[in-house]
Amino acid sequence: MRLIAHRGFAATAPENTIAAVQSAADVADAVEFDVRRCGSGELVVIHDETIDRVTGGVGTVADSSLADLKTHTVLESGERIPTLEELLAVVPDDVEINLEMKDRDIAADVLAALEGVENRVVTTSFLEDELRAVRALDPDQPTGLLVRRDLDHPITTAVELDCDVIGANYARCLTTRLVPRAKAVGLEVHAWSIERPLMAKLLGLRGVDCVSADRLIRI
Repeated sequence: MRLIAHRGFAATAPENTIAAVQSAADVADAVEFDVRRCGSGELVVIHDETIDRVTGGVGTVADSSLADLKTHTVLESGERIPTLEELLAVVPDDVEINLEMKDRDIAADVLAALEGVENRVVTTSFLEDELRAVRALDPDQPTGLLVRRDLDHPITTAVELDCDVIGANYARCLTTRLVPRAKAVGLEVHAWSIERPLMAKLLGLRGVDCVSADRLIRI
């Protein structure tokens, strides 16, 4: 079983920042972060549609230029909202990257940013159209479907999208047939987000390949 640092271990570091990802990369098998397009066109790493929660500022990412975003710090840490390129540059080559596409119509630019990156990168999303776009543009790029609560047939959907990975809430992995069905069709399974090593052990016994956590846990 592998450990994914969710947003660079968001409970113990300023989430989705260079400092968080660098620190997490020293101890985790993979780092996860979120990508959106800002108002001036660049791809930036931030989870929410707005900057309010993580910066104390006000406004949407989509309406804010990169220059404006760089005037804010993340969770009073002194860290700035990074561009995708800035964050990719600091991840060691042997650490896997889980890159969640939060916006529509960014697949082509995400793939362009990944050119020359040596890491295994799994481009994930709840947005099925973005996963289709990645697959159409680069048949070899690993993709992962993130399962919404209201998605009734996740395995069928992941197979139709030609995904390599399926990600789901840990409770769904434990209490439904999702994991054995995923393994039967060759899908790698990621479960989010856990807090205790015992839960990781249970998920591993179930057949989950990776667990995502907001802080370092020993598995």
